[in-house]
Amino acid sequence: MNDDLTLETGSSRNIWKLLFIGTLGLQALLELGLGVALLFDFPTTLESGFGIAYNSELDILGIALGLYLLLLTALMVLSMIWTRKSNGSGITIGIIVGVFLVAFGLVAFFKTGDTQGILIDSLRGGLTIVFAYMAKKELK
Repeated sequence: MNDDLTLETGSSRNIWKLLFIGTLGLQALLELGLGVALLFDFPTTLESGFGIAYNSELDILGIALGLYLLLLTALMVLSMIWTRKSNGSGITIGIIVGVFLVAFGLVAFFKTGDTQGILIDSLRGGLTIVFAYMAKKELK
């Protein structure tokens, strides 16, 4: 009977860790795709994705945003790798990424009034924080 309890605890640990890694993986793919699009096809991405008219003076923003998203992707992948190896530093990086996403969504909402920031970025940031917290509890 004690073995059944240990088995259930072990599988629940894997569930939170896998949810955290899976959430980060999906987000990393999204950030990678958007970052590559901004770097290599900034005018189209700007106009079709964000509804902003392209101007050649904005090219530096495409480079900065594209590289920022690639850096965010690298942090997510690093977090996934370290978490998979049961290194608590991976979860810490994941929490930092989650807090950043929540902050981005809130600031975007308050500055522009667009609810997309809260619905997408803050929601996925919040889920990342919750899953990271649960995974961190399991590592202890």
